Amino acid sequence: MKQDLYEKTIMRIDNGDMPANKLQVLYENAKKKGDEQGRKLMEHIIKYSEHNDTALYRKLVPESDVNRKQFMESEGFTCANWLWSWSFVNHDKKIVAFGAWNNAYIDENNVVILCESWQGKEREALGYNQAIKHIELIEKQNYTYQVFNMIHGGHDSNGRSKIAGIDPVLRNTAVRKEGENWIATIL
Repeated sequence: MKQDLYEKTIMRIDNGDMPANKLQVLYENAKKKGDEQGRKLMEHIIKYSEHNDTALYRKLVPESDVNRKQFMESEGFTCANWLWSWSFVNHDKKIVAFGAWNNAYIDENNVVILCESWQGKEREALGYNQAIKHIELIEKQNYTYQVFNMIHGGHDSNGRSKIAGIDPVLRNTAVRKEGENWIATIL
């Protein structure tokens, strides 16, 4: 693909001017070509779809259909309740993992993993309180942080966020608290 066409294509993707079916064809063609430009285009389409088109992302990245519980258990993590937990702990390795919503990224390397305003009622309060206890493990017992991306799938009838899929990759992070937000920086 000529450089000017490549740049226009990237701009159209960024602006959301390409429907999912065209993005999927573009992705498949870039995959067949297999050159550096094609790999960069594939990466760009995946990154765009992860944040803007979860259905396309799940087609392009089938491993995103991995169940959160299965993934966490396979990595040695546990929690109080698989339905409402936001954070997970591996006591053997002294690691706390948080799911990082794809729509909570501040920029490419920083994501809000917890916010005081998320405490809410019922399940939200349980998830928030457990997350605070996990943060205390980090602060008092030298546990470390990791995150994995979760794809936001809208809200249920109670207004709770639904998980459309996950990216089953744990990444090391450093976390800081700014105002009411805990922000993870990917290392």
